[in-house]
Amino acid sequence: MTPAYFNWTSPKEIRPALLRNSLGTVGKTKATIHLHELDRVGQELQASLMARENATRLATGYDDLVVVLLEPSDKAEWDKYDEMIASSKALQLVDETLKLAFAGQRGVDNTIILDRRPFRSAEIQNNENKEERKQNNQIAYRGFEATLAKLRPKVILICQCQDTAPDGRPSDQWSSSISKAGDHDLINLGNGHRCFCVYSFHPMYFEYIDGNDEPLKRVLSEYLFDATFVIAANLLVGRELFGFGLTNLKDCARHGPVPIICRNSTIWSYQWMTEKDCCSDDLWALCENASTF
Repeated sequence: MTPAYFNWTSPKEIRPALLRNSLGTVGKTKATIHLHELDRVGQELQASLMARENATRLATGYDDLVVVLLEPSDKAEWDKYDEMIASSKALQLVDETLKLAFAGQRGVDNTIILDRRPFRSAEIQNNENKEERKQNNQIAYRGFEATLAKLRPKVILICQCQDTAPDGRPSDQWSSSISKAGDHDLINLGNGHRCFCVYSFHPMYFEYIDGNDEPLKRVLSEYLFDATFVIAANLLVGRELFGFGLTNLKDCARHGPVPIICRNSTIWSYQWMTEKDCCSDDLWALCENASTF
């Protein structure tokens, strides 16, 4: 992996640092091989024709990147595509962040966006009894995985944090959390394809933070969301963010600035970690030889 430097010392430096690492790249081809499977799931769940058309348009994009959200909005069942996008704050935020991370070259219209629970809007689930909801959600979970198994992306970006493991499974690799945001792993899909999985979180997480009560947390959480997309953009071309910028952004978004005790006062810093906090290779080797660890 080629390193891409990302660091900052104050919040006003974060966006410029992210933009310096944005990449105006697009995939070579648009994927369509998975769309038949997605539509089959919609038919099995008796989704409306409009819902299936909207899901198909969202799932059409360059074959190297997949963004995973939780479930469609209530509007997806009956509204036309443009009206659905206009009424979905989550999709608008994803669109804005894709454009930031890819220097305006990608957005929701050319990126594969799949729901972990396809065709399972909150309104639909609320109109079902407990057993119906469970059964249909299981169909949706399996349908998502069957759809994804048709693809061979380089990067999958997880933007949902609910545990959605199908029955009998101990964990769910398709969910993330705020604490995992910015991490990435190599994973195997059901078709044997190996790709990167970047962990983010649902964009409505920071949208629901009150900007009047917690303005700093609101801003830093949004920057962290942006950073996960920049990470994905760089992984697509064999680059990896390097430096303490991501670690400090994660810690500040979750905990706020860190207090530093000085001789006569306490100051607040956004640098939870710097190079001074790291052990040199020579010192680490010396500690190992001395059996300290």
